[in-house]
Amino acid sequence: MKQAILGLIGAGNLAKNQHLPNLMWTPHARLKTVCDLRPEAVREAQAQFRVPHGETDFRKVLADPEIDGVVIATKSEQHEELVTAALRAGKHVYVEKPLAESVAQCRAIVAEQQKSGKHVAVGHNRRFAPAYRKAKELLLANGGARNIYYRISDTYCYTWGKNFPPGQRVFHELCHIFDLLRWLTGSEVEIVYTVEARPDDEIITLKFKSGPVATILSSGWSTLDWPKEYLEVVAAKGGLTVDSFIELRTYGLPGAERCYRFRGHFHPRSEWTQRYLYEALGIEAYRALCALEPDRFAVECGRVPPENATGEDRIHHEFLAHRMAGSGYSPDKGWIHAMDHFGACIVSGKTPETAGARDGLIGELLANAVVESRKTKAPVTMNDE
Repeated sequence: MKQAILGLIGAGNLAKNQHLPNLMWTPHARLKTVCDLRPEAVREAQAQFRVPHGETDFRKVLADPEIDGVVIATKSEQHEELVTAALRAGKHVYVEKPLAESVAQCRAIVAEQQKSGKHVAVGHNRRFAPAYRKAKELLLANGGARNIYYRISDTYCYTWGKNFPPGQRVFHELCHIFDLLRWLTGSEVEIVYTVEARPDDEIITLKFKSGPVATILSSGWSTLDWPKEYLEVVAAKGGLTVDSFIELRTYGLPGAERCYRFRGHFHPRSEWTQRYLYEALGIEAYRALCALEPDRFAVECGRVPPENATGEDRIHHEFLAHRMAGSGYSPDKGWIHAMDHFGACIVSGKTPETAGARDGLIGELLANAVVESRKTKAPVTMNDE
């Protein structure tokens, strides 16, 4: 099988938890080079994930004629420079979300992509989550989505997002959900209305041009033992729910099974049994895993086990410390499928189904509309691009 040859720019946590292990297994893509400004990060990635070449200068990656495309997993403030340089070097690009730091930067990337004729895929992987692809199939067969509720809640405000200014969660996380809902409905957003309880804890209402409405409950004040994402959709008649990418339940949809369960995501450096437990036991298996998260977090922060812990307590905490990178990475959210599809499209020349540069721009426009509505306490009508 012919494979696209890729380079990875940025070897931080996201790359180590997703892109590097996924590229070990993608049938249509092969990672040739990993690049990071930190030599130690390059050496670690090469050793752990069997990457043949390492660089600390991204220009050398872009100058390699064998490399067809690059995966950009750096901080978002570097995206515009790196995506633009890659396109001008004749490379296809898979870039993590958000596409860039501003509407102007996103527009510049869209223009550059159109000039280059190369693919720009934005890392909105949820389009490729098996549970959501099945949900869209069922909805299209039953008149489409009419009313949608989406909860996305995590520990953003006191863990990974605590150093960002208040109100920035919409740019870091909600861009995923904007893209997913546009993809599920096949429609663009007409009106955005936001009601805020406190910073990064709000309700966002979207009215789509083709008629559907959606409500997003977004909160960065959740806890580790509460599963992060939940989708509920009313179709033309009947509907469905998707709990944490693992269990899809249908209600009144002709010809559909009552319950579909989906395997977990595999990571070669971590616990793997959840891949099969989710398919066999469904959402209850995931909830049980989430219940361990506060203990795992305490282990990672160095708070446990206490010096005098013995027996079962010490065994328990040692197990937690060495299992997976967290329950958030254990459901199949479509990461590896999106990356393999990117490689397959490079090889075949087909237009990717991944979110593109224009989708990244629309996500940025919607995030800015949320901020405007939040400030004005009024609905915002989306203008044409």
